[in-house]
Amino acid sequence: METKRIRNALLALPLLLAAACGQASQQSRTDERLIAMNMPRTDSPGAYRAALAPAPAATRIPDAILHDPAEKFAFMERLRTQISAETRQVPEPRWSNEVRPVIRRQLSDAGLARSDVDFLLWELDAARAPAR
Repeated sequence: METKRIRNALLALPLLLAAACGQASQQSRTDERLIAMNMPRTDSPGAYRAALAPAPAATRIPDAILHDPAEKFAFMERLRTQISAETRQVPEPRWSNEVRPVIRRQLSDAGLARSDVDFLLWELDAARAPAR
């Protein structure tokens, strides 16, 4: 039960951000590379202020999962499967510029080692690659 709550907490924020970013208007952006210098991506002042507010503290992954290789493997597989399914329809530019960095930060804040985060993101990128 605890694993499910942690997984849902880790996935809720990127999915909410992805939905909010989908409302952005391309005409308000001058240069895609200068995200911080662009106009707000919403016309709702409340949503813009909420985007500026610090993100809530990430839920930590229990040490029992992090220190047990079998539990960690199973947890990582469930995360990969769920994230892959929920982000499959996200366009590639938005995935690489917005969603992927948020997922990286959340997984790191939750307690996963950098190598585990890199491997999970590598698997997600491979799953997103078009079949040849």
